[in-house]
Amino acid sequence: MKILRTQSRTAAVRLLVGVATVALWTSGCSSSVPGEASPASDDRPGASASPSPSRSSGRPAAGTCQIKVSSNGSIVSRGAGGRTITTNGRTSFSCGRGPLIAIESIDSSGVTFSADGATVPVAPGGTETVGAYRITVSSADSGGAEFQVEPA
Repeated sequence: MKILRTQSRTAAVRLLVGVATVALWTSGCSSSVPGEASPASDDRPGASASPSPSRSSGRPAAGTCQIKVSSNGSIVSRGAGGRTITTNGRTSFSCGRGPLIAIESIDSSGVTFSADGATVPVAPGGTETVGAYRITVSSADSGGAEFQVEPA
């Protein structure tokens, strides 16, 4: 009886490992970032034309993504959601339902992005149009970068 119980437990563990392995293989290195809802931006005359992160709630303004990337490949996105894909060590992301942008390099001079066949460097404190987005880099060094992405 003890042997039957041990075999049953072993079979259950093997089944669980098999299901987990298949789930990992089918998911690949792609993930969806669900994001979180944010209040609509201010439409009053004289209000800032480009949304900025909400100071009181810590959430990005509506339609934007706040992204933090580490040099070890970790990427965290808050806001409008999107996708993150890492293939052969190259990370690409999107904000909302927009197209993917690749991160080419990160160092103390800023972050270099590529979209639509063009590379665009963005220095810390700078804002540039990259493909379908406006990207503002708040900080960048050899350890990673933080930036805000919004539709152009």
